[in-house]
Amino acid sequence: MRIFSSRSGITNKDMSIKLTRAVKAILILCFALFVIQQTADRFLGGNIISWLGLVPSNFVIDHRFWQLFTYSFLHADVLHLFLNLLMLVFIGGELEAVWGIGRFLRYYFFCSVSAGILYLLLQIFIWKGEGLHTPMVGASGAIYGLLLAYGIIFGERVLLFMLLFPMKAKHFVWILGGVEFFSTVFSGRGGLSSAAHLGGMVAGLAYLWVRASVQIAKKHRENRSKFDRSKPKKRKSHLKLIIDNERDLNKYIEEDNPDDSPKTWH
Repeated sequence: MRIFSSRSGITNKDMSIKLTRAVKAILILCFALFVIQQTADRFLGGNIISWLGLVPSNFVIDHRFWQLFTYSFLHADVLHLFLNLLMLVFIGGELEAVWGIGRFLRYYFFCSVSAGILYLLLQIFIWKGEGLHTPMVGASGAIYGLLLAYGIIFGERVLLFMLLFPMKAKHFVWILGGVEFFSTVFSGRGGLSSAAHLGGMVAGLAYLWVRASVQIAKKHRENRSKFDRSKPKKRKSHLKLIIDNERDLNKYIEEDNPDDSPKTWH
């Protein structure tokens, strides 16, 4: 099944950085919240992560449901922020240019929220204990979803693995997925963040697959309806009134229609 096709004249060979509207908004919001978070937590005694980060106990007990959306705008440190925003700049603008701002944001937050839900389920039903008070922050779940989409649409593009080694995007995505998988399996509790990253990728794949399936089914229905309309219509069948009384029939012919045969009604 072909999930994507390029639009807007964008070829698979062209690599360019585009700062589109949604990407700019996410960049500004992440940077601004990082500055506010660090300032409040270090100098004002605040605890923004407990309000905006994804904390399982706060989400379940205190009903802070907004954390599923806000956690992706917070980051643990400068390196975490830098790497996520750098990857967003490299791949996000091109995806938004192909999809449009509405579809881009729907996909972005679908991957982010799905990664958050997976983290909650793992902490609540598997790790329990202190894990219920361990926050998760960062846009990595959404970024990994974007990477998957980028690897499908622009598979032949060359990206820098670890910012050093050139590699085609389709191979880049598989390697990152493998790294996150082994990190999840062999890192114990610390692998939950890697599991969330994988959750973002799997959610992105499911989103794209379902959307493509719906579009294909819709196209088949449209083609079928066009085919049905193009078929020649059958002529309406006539209902013949047959008179069994030979005398009445002869009388009808002689008196009213001497030159006609019995009529047909339809």
